[in-house]
Amino acid sequence: MKGALIILIASVIWGSTFIPQKVAMDFWSPLQFTAIRFLIGSFFLILIIPIFGISEKINKKSLITYGLSLGFFLGFAALFQQIGLVTTTATNAGFYTSLYVLLVPLIGIFLGYIPHISLWLAVIICMVGSILLGIPEGDFRLDKINIGDLWVIAGSLFWAAHVQILSYGVKKNPIILLAILQFLFAGLILTIFGIFFYSEELLNFPNFSDSFVPLITLLYCSIGSVCIAFVLQMIGQKYSPPNEAAIVMSTEAIFAAFFGWIILAEFFNFRIILGSVLIFLGIIISQVFSTNLRKRV
Repeated sequence: MKGALIILIASVIWGSTFIPQKVAMDFWSPLQFTAIRFLIGSFFLILIIPIFGISEKINKKSLITYGLSLGFFLGFAALFQQIGLVTTTATNAGFYTSLYVLLVPLIGIFLGYIPHISLWLAVIICMVGSILLGIPEGDFRLDKINIGDLWVIAGSLFWAAHVQILSYGVKKNPIILLAILQFLFAGLILTIFGIFFYSEELLNFPNFSDSFVPLITLLYCSIGSVCIAFVLQMIGQKYSPPNEAAIVMSTEAIFAAFFGWIILAEFFNFRIILGSVLIFLGIIISQVFSTNLRKRV
């Protein structure tokens, strides 16, 4: 119960983060906002290293290798999500991002793990829910799907790959150091990517003298989401089994929808609600039976 409550608090923070992420797009570019967010987050995490202490033996090669690979997938997962938030709602972004929980065991198939048959039921349920959520009104035509939703779904693939790599990385490296490196590399990779391909977009900063909103959204997403929520997740998972932790973390989508409705007054109808419920149901089904994965002989 202790672990579940701590992770629930982290999920509330993550869910609420979709609101400032959405608002931030009125001032920042997606690439610029995401890169700076991770760089600030990594620097703040450096400050709390003394709280955790590093007792494990450090393998520098392993730490850098995992930090770099995690940073790559994390950086582009967050970037795709941020690009999607330009045109989609915080509600949709929350539920489509949570699809990574379902995609993790699917990726496991390519690593030689045979999933429980319930996973395919979860996939079908999530697909139906995604269609309902992606086309909230009118006829079901592909040209009516929001391009922002597709960006977020693409990002969920990167989130899933990130989770798979992380499952190996945390077994071989100190968690707090790995966290700092993945955030630092995520920010640096996106910055380098921006310098080569989107230099004007990367260096065009908002005017802070006109409003503090751009700075507030950036700091909330950097400190709240990257630093505080991540630390709470680490503490919570000391007391909560992985399956239970994943189920609790999937409530992030529900909190995203709640804050989107309360703060941004986002539109809701029966089709949106049903699609959201189906996606959440599919995620829960995929997690409840995820312990039944077995290695292919």
